[in-house]
Amino acid sequence: MKFLIILCGVGFGLAMGLYPGIFKPRPQWWRLLFVVCFSAVIIGALYPPAAGTFADAVAMHRLYTAPETAHLRLVPVHAKAEPTSMIETAQGYTLQMQSVDDARLVSVAFPASLRTELERIRSARSLVLVVERDGSANDMSFIAHSIAAVNPMLTYPFIPQLRERARNLYFHVPMSWVAVLAYCVAMIYGWKYLKTRNLDHDVRSSAAAGIGTMFAFLATVTGAVWARFDWGTYWNWDPRQTSIFIVFMIYGAYFALRSAIDQDDRRARLSAVYAIFAFITVPFLFFVMPRLMDGLHPGSAGSANAGPVISPQADALHPLKQIIFALSLGMFTALFYWLLGLTVRVRLLAQRVSA
Repeated sequence: MKFLIILCGVGFGLAMGLYPGIFKPRPQWWRLLFVVCFSAVIIGALYPPAAGTFADAVAMHRLYTAPETAHLRLVPVHAKAEPTSMIETAQGYTLQMQSVDDARLVSVAFPASLRTELERIRSARSLVLVVERDGSANDMSFIAHSIAAVNPMLTYPFIPQLRERARNLYFHVPMSWVAVLAYCVAMIYGWKYLKTRNLDHDVRSSAAAGIGTMFAFLATVTGAVWARFDWGTYWNWDPRQTSIFIVFMIYGAYFALRSAIDQDDRRARLSAVYAIFAFITVPFLFFVMPRLMDGLHPGSAGSANAGPVISPQADALHPLKQIIFALSLGMFTALFYWLLGLTVRVRLLAQRVSA
């Protein structure tokens, strides 16, 4: 089911990107649909709160015992309260609560600072509380720190290793996918130029390579920000970071080659040959080499996590996550074809004006 959802998302993006033709103006309804779908991706990626269970809070309390890691013991929990179970205490009050995904009843202590939220908590169908297990050895007692959401319509599963950083997935991975797609399109139009000697195909090939490099750069930036918070530094020469650096070198040489040749036919011919051979390295650098070497990135040879696309882990199979992820892949695919069409039309118009 997971791969079917992803395939549907990519297929929807390809259908949008190729309609009514890559290099034709998009109708008004197409642009409106794109804005609506892309907005849905952004809202879906950033809005729903992440929520775990009280068992997650127990696990995080046991994992992070040092005082400097106290903030890592805080876990958002999607729960519902037993309204009649309130007990007044010197510090505030306690309520019996039940995780939406767990049948156990636990005791949650609320500080006096949350007293004004009591009625909202007791009347809510469910809410997302930021809690931690209390300092005792009792796994059924917790302390509430804040309220993250009340009656949430949608929630994401809590991922201890990533927490809120998991939302980067909906932008980083689709950008990487679009970079590979763009380099493939550049190779295809390079081959078409060699076959037909039509300079329009050279314009399309170079435009696709340029857009692909832009998306590769955006994927690198989002990956570096992710690495800063997960691995401690923006850049540490992980195999995937090394491979993207090599890709930049390869396509940097492609653009240097184009700028060094003045004759249109010769530039187009050499660029087409280069684009074909350059793309042969892309699948190896993006997909094969990082999985053959040990690294910090999910999907590396020494990593137990296969990555968000092929991972069989439960948190990677969450239906809401997969739908938004698939829609993000589709919308970034459609965005690439839209940018490609606009870029090519502008360049061809500029050539005809200057001729």
